[in-house]
Amino acid sequence: MDIFHKLLQFIFHNSHMAYSFIFLVSLSESLAVIGLLIPGTVVMFGIGAVVASGSIGLMPTMIAAITGAIVGDGISYWLGHHYHQGLKKMWPFNCYPQMLIKGEHFFHRHGSKSVLLGRFVGPVRPVIPVIAGMLGMNPPQFYVVNVLSAIGWAIAYIIPGVLFGTSLAVAGAVSTRLVVLILLVSVIIWGFVWLSRRLLMMIGHHGPLWFDSLHEWIDSNKPADGLMKPVKRFFTFLFLHQKGEEILMAMLVLTFFFAGWGFLGVLQNVLSGDPLAMTDEAVYHFFQSLRTPWADHILVAVTELGDSPVNLCITGAILVLLLNKRCYRTAAYWLFTIIGGSIGIQLLKWLLHLPRPVALYHGISAYGFPSGHTTMSAILYGFLAILIARRQSNVLRWRLFTGVFMISFAIAFSRIYLGAHWLSDVLGGFLMGTGWAALAGIAYLKGPAEAVPRRMLGFVALGVIAIVGVWHITQRYEKDIVFYAPHYTTASISFENWIENGWSELPECRIDLEGEPDQPLTVQWAGPPHDLAAYLISNGWRQPPPMNLANFLRMLSPDTPLSRLPILPRLHDGRFDCMHIVRQVGKQRWTLRLWPSDFVITGGNTPIFLGTIEIQDQHQMAGMIITARDTGNYDVPLDDLTQILSSEKRFALESVCRTGNTVQGGLGSECPNWNGRTLLMWDRLLLGAGSQPASVEGKGAQTR
Repeated sequence: MDIFHKLLQFIFHNSHMAYSFIFLVSLSESLAVIGLLIPGTVVMFGIGAVVASGSIGLMPTMIAAITGAIVGDGISYWLGHHYHQGLKKMWPFNCYPQMLIKGEHFFHRHGSKSVLLGRFVGPVRPVIPVIAGMLGMNPPQFYVVNVLSAIGWAIAYIIPGVLFGTSLAVAGAVSTRLVVLILLVSVIIWGFVWLSRRLLMMIGHHGPLWFDSLHEWIDSNKPADGLMKPVKRFFTFLFLHQKGEEILMAMLVLTFFFAGWGFLGVLQNVLSGDPLAMTDEAVYHFFQSLRTPWADHILVAVTELGDSPVNLCITGAILVLLLNKRCYRTAAYWLFTIIGGSIGIQLLKWLLHLPRPVALYHGISAYGFPSGHTTMSAILYGFLAILIARRQSNVLRWRLFTGVFMISFAIAFSRIYLGAHWLSDVLGGFLMGTGWAALAGIAYLKGPAEAVPRRMLGFVALGVIAIVGVWHITQRYEKDIVFYAPHYTTASISFENWIENGWSELPECRIDLEGEPDQPLTVQWAGPPHDLAAYLISNGWRQPPPMNLANFLRMLSPDTPLSRLPILPRLHDGRFDCMHIVRQVGKQRWTLRLWPSDFVITGGNTPIFLGTIEIQDQHQMAGMIITARDTGNYDVPLDDLTQILSSEKRFALESVCRTGNTVQGGLGSECPNWNGRTLLMWDRLLLGAGSQPASVEGKGAQTR
């Protein structure tokens, strides 16, 4: 993938050659056989992201891609039309005859529509035009479908890239953190789904032969000596009278073995302080650094779906259904599995007394290992899937257990992300819950099968999640957002120290993309943000348009004035700005934002906020979205803010300046219209004892 990254970088820096490259990639992706080696869809998605940057135009890109796709398919069609069946004897088709056979089957099944459908089906995409020519498809008919499919292909793969690239630019720092989270989650889920599907295909292909041989060995009268004797007894116990359930039983046995072995390994690491336990701290800080308010809202709701009230309602509903259907043995196993798992969690917490990353609960729940949410989700949904999976096809079983993994993983991930558990807590809980559910499933399968209402079990579980889960979220959401909020350490600083030199200890730059500096923080305000906002609004500033759907859709209209555009959220060190107000100056918009600094003035615990005041102009992205762009001019609006506040006796000001080396080493080259000046502001009503006459000349020892 590195080579394609370099190609996209080449496009970005050589826009005059970009359209030729796009044409060639699109053409190659459509050529017979060669198209299998060219990941054109991936490259086109990346090109769409480059379009969003404004380096190349959207319409020329679409025309180049569509033209290349038409020409590529046209060449492939001509090869088939000219050589007909003789093409099968030519290289490279004679080396891969199966590819042409699959293409012919696809064409016979879909007819002329196969040219349109084949454009989006990876394995047959580059050979369908060849097959169309070989089988004598009418040229005018082919080229009509060819053109339509090329247009659809370009739209399907370039436009999502444009939207993705635009979203990155629009969301700023939020997108980077969210992209990291999304990619991390996607890789784990994709890896599990891919591996489990491969295993299912292998078992489905070889499994019947394996188990036929196993049954022959079990039923044979050949004596087993030495080690093979207990092995034969073990397999006889597991698989005797399990005709049709061998694959499910084998899967549960392997799951129990590996989950149990993994749980004991995690437990040993946790108790001895081995490398796994040592990584807990690093993983905790890594996820805390990725936290964003948007992701917090989503993952708090996810973790609430694993709370005890939801689990109890699901357990009770399934139990009532089983008893109502007279499935008494299944109901007993269901109740035993859930209660046994719950007791095991509490017993381990009580015995081990391993603390959480932060103190959240009291009593036994104050201890972290194992994670109760993770363990119970694996037990509850895992054993429910076993009940439903009996006497079902392998494909349905794969979907069931994949769904269980998704649910357990989502809840487990939310616990790590929210800082409620260490990685070892969650990993140990998942392995413990999976192993216990598998063991209970083995015991359950050994008994007589009952007429369990499998489909109804699934509907009841989904119904309870939809009704009780949503109700529980609405009841707990506001409290849990505060409960699981990131824990920041607040530092105290005296007023005199802050004015003298303490201000320089606060961050100079807004921390944005992956911890990189983005904008200078030119304002430090001690006092409530709403007091400062109220005064500025009375002097020509105003609240920006709210970030709702109507105002967001205005960004799609090129006629929307800058004053009507909403303020897009910006992060500093993972937190949204707590105040933003704007002022319209001609065709430009001035925007003042404030973020918490985690510093307070000693005495009255007056918080200090960090801010920046920027000048924005209107910018059109990819010819689609209108946004407000920072011009990089910070000195002019800072002077204006100084004049406005100097006329109000309630506020005191102190103008200071970063040293030359600091500015040049930080944002000096990126912000030429910032001279390093920072404005300290405070409310005299709150800091009256330390108030000083306003000074806007700057401290001489610190000016450049």
